Amino acid sequence: MLVFSQQILSLQLPFAVIPLVMFTSNQRLIGEFVNPFWLKAVAWLVASIIVGLNRGW
Repeated sequence: MLVFSQQILSLQLPFAVIPLVMFTSNQRLIGEFVNPFWLKAVAWLVASIIVGLNRGW
């Protein structure tokens, strides 16, 4: 049961990470606290790694 719950959580992680990166990168919503470019690049890299690992690449 523990392994099954971890599999479900790993599938849900991209649905939390991707909107979070999009939200914190939006100048109109966040204003002066928006992520700098280098942090956006790192965040999208990490998000793509998470999605890739979930797909089994």
